[in-house]
Parts: sequence; C-alpha cells; structure tokens
Amino acid sequence: MNLDIIEAANSTLKFVLSTFPVILVASFATSQLIERGLMEKFSERIKPLLKRLNLSEVTVSSVAVCFVSATAAYSILSQALREKAIDDREVIAASFINSFPSMLTHFYCFLIPFVIPVLGWVGFIYAALRLTVAVVKSLIGLAIARMWNIRKKSEAKQDIKVGSFSTLEIVKNTLPVMIATYFFVQLMLQSSIFSSSLSFLLLDPAVLSVSAIQLINQKASIVVCKSLLESDALSIELAIVALMLGNVVTFSTSYIKHSLPLHVSLFGKLGIKIVVLNGVASLIIGAILIVGVILFL
Repeated sequence: MNLDIIEAANSTLKFVLSTFPVILVASFATSQLIERGLMEKFSERIKPLLKRLNLSEVTVSSVAVCFVSATAAYSILSQALREKAIDDREVIAASFINSFPSMLTHFYCFLIPFVIPVLGWVGFIYAALRLTVAVVKSLIGLAIARMWNIRKKSEAKQDIKVGSFSTLEIVKNTLPVMIATYFFVQLMLQSSIFSSSLSFLLLDPAVLSVSAIQLINQKASIVVCKSLLESDALSIELAIVALMLGNVVTFSTSYIKHSLPLHVSLFGKLGIKIVVLNGVASLIIGAILIVGVILFL
C-alpha cells in the first residue's frame, strides 16, 4: 500500500484555504448578531405574532425565548408548571412548538457558519431538511394545542442571559478537526478503504462512514462528506442520505446525553415523556425525508 502523504497534505491545504475563511467570516457575523442583542430583540418582536395563534401567555413566552435560549424557554415552562399556571398537556404541546426556534439556534450557530460553507449546495439542502423536521414538529405542536384547546392563562417572565458566541472558540474547535479529518480521509481514499470495507452491507460504505463518524464528531463527518464528494466517492444524493442517516443514528445518543437530563431535572417524570414523544416524532419525520431523498433526488 503506497500512501502519498505530500499529495494528501496538498489537498488538505487547498481545502482549508478555500473553506475556512468563509467559516471565519460567517462565524464572526453570527457572533456580532448575538453579542449586539439582535436575536433577543427578534424574540421580543415575534411575541405579537405568536399571540395570534391563540396560545397561552406562558407558551408564547416560552416559544419567543426559545429563539435565544432553549434552556431558558424550558425553564419558563417548568416554573409555570410548578405554579400550576399550565398543565402537563400544555408543556408537551409547547415542547413540540419549540422545535423550530430551538433548531433555528442550531442553524445560525452551526449550519450557517460551518456546514453550508463546507458543503455548499449539499449543506444547504441538508440544512433545509433539518429545518423541515423542526417545522413539521412545531406544526404538530400547534395542532396539539388547538386540539387540547389551550387558551391564554398567564404570563411568565424570566430574565434571559445569553452567553457570548466566541469566534475564537469556533476557530480553536474547528480548524484542528478540519485539518486532521480531511488529511486522514485523503489517506483512506488512497488506500481504497471506502470501496473495500463494509462491502457486505446493503448501504454504500461511504454513506456508512459519514453516518458513523457523526457518532464521534459532527464537524468531522461534514469534512469527511466534503472529501468524499470531491473524490467522487459519494454522489450528492447519497451525501444527503448519509448526513440525514447520521443525524437519525446520533439522535438517540444526543437525547440521552443532553435532552433527557435537562428535561428530567426540570419536569421530573414528565420530562421522560417529553423526550420520548419528541424523539419518536423526529425519528419518524427524519426517516420519511431520507426515503424521499432516495426516491426523488
């Protein structure tokens, strides 16, 4: 097996020089939006629109705050539940409605400054599909709220503290992963590992590789996907399938690590129910979108 380290290093350098400046600019722009409080102003301005949906003041406040901080949004619901201003059903409905605003936070913190600059149109389509999942879940939440006839009851107020979005931290956390991952993939491509390993499975080995790497590091999986696309080891359709499949596969893990502890600490046993219902909905919608991509793209 002959590996050309210099060629792999040159390919990595070209990739980093063409991609990282875009990430840096996007990260800086996002940092300014947050540090200048523009996202907080947005959450306040959207409250009148949310009130037209005939939701309770607690739910409206939670959804508006969720555009800035999901933790603060769920804290509002928890406080209102303890004070018996809302019931379990309204908390469940609000958790579904909060899917879009909480996903939007991930959108401007990760998908815009990193995924889209790295993957281009593939990243844009992937981001759109992720948003679609969130939008559908929010619509389900609105339907549930209407079905349970949730009305305006009370108003919850809570000070929101939003941490500074550090461009320097993004550089420190992103650049080493990008360089190491891209260089490693170039070496693996030279060794033909993607065409020989896992060949007994029905899915393309490259698809499985991108999906599996998401279990370890999301940024690394994005860089691997880009490398495979440029090497024609992965088509655009399969790249999107790989990313969505990886998102579905890692969904349970991330929920257990992050969402479950948060929700249980805030809502007790109800928190488990919230996580399970939202998790099942996300998995089903994600699976439907993957099938759609396979059939129509």
